[in-house]
Amino acid sequence: MIAGEIRRIMNRPIIYISILVGVLILNRPLIEAVCTNALGSGSISQVLSVPLAMSDFTPFAAVFCVLPYADSFCDDYNSGSIYNIVSRSGIKKYSLIRGITVFVSGGIVMAIILLVTILFCGLLSDLPDTPETVQFMDKTIWVRSGIIYVMNGNLYLFLRIVLGFLFGGLWSLVGLFISTLICNRYVTYIAPFVIYQFMWFVFDETKWNPVYMLRGDSNFIPSLSFVLLYQFSAILFMYVLSVICVSKKVRI
Repeated sequence: MIAGEIRRIMNRPIIYISILVGVLILNRPLIEAVCTNALGSGSISQVLSVPLAMSDFTPFAAVFCVLPYADSFCDDYNSGSIYNIVSRSGIKKYSLIRGITVFVSGGIVMAIILLVTILFCGLLSDLPDTPETVQFMDKTIWVRSGIIYVMNGNLYLFLRIVLGFLFGGLWSLVGLFISTLICNRYVTYIAPFVIYQFMWFVFDETKWNPVYMLRGDSNFIPSLSFVLLYQFSAILFMYVLSVICVSKKVRI
């Protein structure tokens, strides 16, 4: 079943569209700076700050997580094919695998978007990261913990991608959960974005703001371990909740 799910994900054009549009939106300020010769010299952290801080990507990040596969349960349920699948695999296995594949789909899309951006910034940077070049990040967890200097900055960049993967996986699971309540793909796409915006408003300028979990740059975040614990706890909660709701929906 897992092999079939992977093929199903890879055969959906929306996953490639999500990656392409996400990369273009996130890197728009950087592309403009390159085209106008306004970028100048800088380390990879300095160059990376341009798309992360100046793009319109973050407010819409949750949308790119749910588009690839969060509506898959809607497709199965509304078409009736879910009963053929469950008759072969069983409800429990179907629910568990559906949660895993939805989580991975959202995580991979967000991780690839960040990976492409980091590679692009790496090509444009011409200085090493030093205390002087990363001074603008002094209050972030990356500089406070010293992670930004470990392994010539490679660990810092890798963890950026990890946070993106966890963020993408979490919000794709939110989409899956919504789809078990209202089996409509458009509601599945829009509702997580509304929840994301609502939480941004409610938890603005606090460490609980889910928007800050994508980048980990906010001064409000106490440590990297807090971000990881926050994400893992939310993912576990949403995964268990989604699996339970999928199982109950199928039994109705």
